[in-house]
Amino acid sequence: MTAQTTLVLGANTVIAQSNCSVAFATTNQLKFGEQLGLLWLPLDEHRKAACSPAYLHEPKEWAQLNSKDNPSAWQLDLPTLFDKQGASFLQLIAYVYHEPSLNLPAVELSKVNLTLNNGDIGYEFTASERHVKAAIILEIYRRNGQFKCRALGESSTQGLASLEHRVQVSLDIRPPDTHALIQENQRQQNISGTNNESRPPRQVQSGETWTGTAFAIDPYHLLTCYHVIESAAMIGIRQQGQPDREAQVVLSDIGSDSAIIRVSEPLPSYLPLAQRCTDNLGETITTLGFPLSGLSSQLQVTQGCISGLTGLSNDIRYMQFTAPIQPGSSGSPLLLPTGEVIGMVTSSLVHEHAQNMNYAVKFQLLSALTASAGISLDNLSESFGSSGMSCTTAAALTTPQLSKQSRGALWLVGCQG
Repeated sequence: MTAQTTLVLGANTVIAQSNCSVAFATTNQLKFGEQLGLLWLPLDEHRKAACSPAYLHEPKEWAQLNSKDNPSAWQLDLPTLFDKQGASFLQLIAYVYHEPSLNLPAVELSKVNLTLNNGDIGYEFTASERHVKAAIILEIYRRNGQFKCRALGESSTQGLASLEHRVQVSLDIRPPDTHALIQENQRQQNISGTNNESRPPRQVQSGETWTGTAFAIDPYHLLTCYHVIESAAMIGIRQQGQPDREAQVVLSDIGSDSAIIRVSEPLPSYLPLAQRCTDNLGETITTLGFPLSGLSSQLQVTQGCISGLTGLSNDIRYMQFTAPIQPGSSGSPLLLPTGEVIGMVTSSLVHEHAQNMNYAVKFQLLSALTASAGISLDNLSESFGSSGMSCTTAAALTTPQLSKQSRGALWLVGCQG
């Protein structure tokens, strides 16, 4: 029997099996998946995010859990991640769940025990200070054809904000059941007649109508803004040459102003959400939507660039862009030249000294919302071509090509109070 290699902070060792198991536990009264989260963050050679992270509530093909309801170990397929996803490093991050709109108990991260490959390697992370909210505790990398791991202890009392800025990625640090908790909180507020949201709910008259934009992400689901469908008694979608369809709300999130709606008949085309997070500052983007629309409005296309990686007050959930938008553009996708959705239009700052200060929710939060709704988009990449929508390609498309390729996935949303 091989003796266990026990790592100390900063030490490294070889991982003998590339299909690696990582068991985790904590020694206090807290529990992973309830108060504490774990995520694997793949990084490229420049230590920027290489692809979307794997969470306890959102595992990936290369990072699976031994149990959905009571997870205690990861199973990593390191060759798939490093060879196919372009990762050069893989960091394990432990953190305290946080959601400002929920009254979560105040907890802190203190100890995490890791055991790799059924006892071959062990490491116990211990926080060196009080009130730690997040810590990078392990890093896996490849050196001379071998996978190795290094024990880390980079902790923060401020959560993951500084890490997000450094690696250019938005991390979802909310509890797995955030959306259900928010909806229950809203239901209780409605019952008691109170509402603690900073923005009051939409007040509508019976029969009042309004419009927005939505885009399909699979044959039955579309993404749009929460404020587009808020307080709607009836939701319909329309596209030229297609029959009108009634839609139902699947899941919504006020915090990111996002909502998923569903139709009963298959949609002809849909758009892929971005999978990799890179430094897109200055990148050209295209928006397609139905601004200033009546129900007979035509799809309109505008172009600009990503002008900022955060929203107002440095809100990391959003990015800023310059493509002109108008009322009715809410819910429009922000498309990269490759055809991937990098964000969704949510709002614009109207000020006499501000021009084209427009904001979009980042694709990472859209992906988190779909995962919370139980919608898997992992196996759809090969379906885009067959649905009339080509897969994303490394080659940049011209604006007319992008418009022609994407328009079949864009729908005018009509709501009635």
